Amino acid sequence: MTWLRRWGWLLLAPLVCSLVYRQSFVVWFARDDFAWLGIGLDIFDLPSLLGALFGPRAQGTIRPLSDRLPFLLTHALFGLDAKPLRIAIFVLHCANLVLFARLVFLWTSSRAAALVATLFWTLHSSLAQPLTWASAMNQVLWPACLLAALSFRHAGRRAGEWVFFLLGFGVLELNVVYPALALLRYPDRWRSTVPLFAVSAVYALGNRLLAPPNTSPVYVMDASPLSILHTLGQYLLMSMGAHVPWSVTPLSPYWHAATLLALAALAAVWLLERDRLLLYGCAWFVICLGPVLLLPRHITDYYLVVPAAGLGLAFGVAALRRPLLVALPLLVCGAGSYLLSQEILLYNRRQAESARVLVRGVEQAAALHPGKTILLAGITSDQFWNIVVDDPFRLLPGVKVYLVPGSEQNIDAHPELGDPLQCILPLPEARGALASGQAIVYAAGGKPLRNITGYYREKAAVEWARQLAAVVDLSRPYLSSQLGPGWEPIEQGFRWMRPRAEITLGGPGKTLFVECFRADAEPRPGPVTLTIRHAGQLLGTLSLPRDRCQGELALPEALWPAPELRLELAASPAFSVPPDNREFGLAFGTIGRK
Repeated sequence: MTWLRRWGWLLLAPLVCSLVYRQSFVVWFARDDFAWLGIGLDIFDLPSLLGALFGPRAQGTIRPLSDRLPFLLTHALFGLDAKPLRIAIFVLHCANLVLFARLVFLWTSSRAAALVATLFWTLHSSLAQPLTWASAMNQVLWPACLLAALSFRHAGRRAGEWVFFLLGFGVLELNVVYPALALLRYPDRWRSTVPLFAVSAVYALGNRLLAPPNTSPVYVMDASPLSILHTLGQYLLMSMGAHVPWSVTPLSPYWHAATLLALAALAAVWLLERDRLLLYGCAWFVICLGPVLLLPRHITDYYLVVPAAGLGLAFGVAALRRPLLVALPLLVCGAGSYLLSQEILLYNRRQAESARVLVRGVEQAAALHPGKTILLAGITSDQFWNIVVDDPFRLLPGVKVYLVPGSEQNIDAHPELGDPLQCILPLPEARGALASGQAIVYAAGGKPLRNITGYYREKAAVEWARQLAAVVDLSRPYLSSQLGPGWEPIEQGFRWMRPRAEITLGGPGKTLFVECFRADAEPRPGPVTLTIRHAGQLLGTLSLPRDRCQGELALPEALWPAPELRLELAASPAFSVPPDNREFGLAFGTIGRK
């Protein structure tokens, strides 16, 4: 009971947080979450495991302890159940609140200042993203490392500080700013910060060398003073609940006015008191934002999570020194920030629910139609860019999912994010899959998904006139109608031809190309000659060595506009495989015209 009386007040902020974000536990996965959940699908051995954990990804970032390991463990242990990860993130943030409140109390010797600082951080709208979107969890993991390191530094325990300082680099690149925070708070211990600065410098240089160059215009850096000041001003307004694209309400002007009053009150308290701890809170805000101030085109609300703690410290000290001066504007800003956090929470919940309905609906459809390819119709642009583009369906074992032909007409173009055509089954393949019963079609516009295969079968037979595919991926079954005699069943990623085989390609096209595979175990070390004829006319030959089993062949000009080419293929030398001594020519991946 003695401990509870002394430290029980530390639980107030976690209690408030649980009330503010009580809906976060039911939020499913969305957007980038699916890409991170799928990293385990590419792990086959130790090298691939190390590549998955430490290879540069997502704008060249290397975050094994935030973007990689948590998702890897979540998918391995719980599949697509998001609740365990949500609970873990929430509990960790509650620990952050307790650590922060304790630090502020140790620095100010005031419970009131610590409570104001922590409640300001608890209600801050920037927390809505990491608490309701798993891909932003690094903004909860990093402050855990930073606050733990500062706590150990305050206690004079260098080993503990180093452990959490180094762990921070596995969470987020912004951890390079920690030595500056440590030096400003404890300037008398400056010698112990020199190694910290050295490690940060080495990490920053190594990260820059290992990460591939980022060509996205969103991440173009601008180090000009005017740009940095403008970006800092935008983040300062956002940090107080103003100038945020999420919220446009009739009360916005009043919140903006309260923001300016609160910042003016903070400046007035500093001018009157000249409190160094208040100034440290403001410096915390600027230092933690420092690296992202170079990205004026990538202003993001969740970058404010850790800087907001610094502002909370400043307001906590200001409330301790001049409570009447800061109380009213701070209350108004807190109310506005709370309402904004609820808006973000509901938005993320709607996005995640849309993803859950779609992915779980596909999972149920696959269970009803085992072995069938699922075509989705009615996918909106928002659904595509927030769900489909990251291919959540590969997380469902054995399920093949494409969009119906023509889906690209409903999807806004964002070439910097991806190409919708990569997710759409070409019309000839879709027609063949529907005609052969290999595919079913579900409408994705409602809840639950609706089976509309009958409508699309009629559409394929009537509106989609017979059109031959100019390119045939032989690892997929949908264009089997274009194959003649001489082909074996599909294997993993390819299809064998006998010494002779026939295939029909659509057109037009000036060039014929082939992509084949040669196994090291083949009993023919030299190149294989592929002879290609059309209607008995020799079109040419390709010599396909083992190390580069692909080639192109220019077609006669008279055949360029031809809508149909019936090709006769002959591979030499062939080889036989016991026990039945069947003869094989080449293993094909793709053949087509362009």
